[in-house]
Amino acid sequence: MELPLEYRWLKAHGFEGLTPWYLIDPQDSEEIRKEYQIETGKDIIPFARRQDNDDVAGFECVGSETTSAVITCHLTWASRLEVNGFPSIGESKDLFTWLSNVVIPATKEWMNEEELKEIESNQKELEENDAQTE
Repeated sequence: MELPLEYRWLKAHGFEGLTPWYLIDPQDSEEIRKEYQIETGKDIIPFARRQDNDDVAGFECVGSETTSAVITCHLTWASRLEVNGFPSIGESKDLFTWLSNVVIPATKEWMNEEELKEIESNQKELEENDAQTE
């Protein structure tokens, strides 16, 4: 399974996400994939989660092909086929459209000085730990 170029490009550049979204390893996301299949009867390769709810994002699979289309879904974790608009699903034509339309607006809502200080503190701690191991 080869993932779309834009995903591989971002990963090669060290991109891990923007709060509240973070990337997950598609190889370790089988539970999410199975739940999506059960709830929708369709298939995705999950690559991202939102830290504050059950939203996931994945590349849409059509037959045996992984497409560039990104599906955003709020899973219910009911382990059954859902009906009447559940789970809620959105579609973006590709990863960069998903980042622009889903991730960036969520990040703008999430940003605040307290969160920034925590991120900076965590980054400084990581850098200090790296320096000690060298």
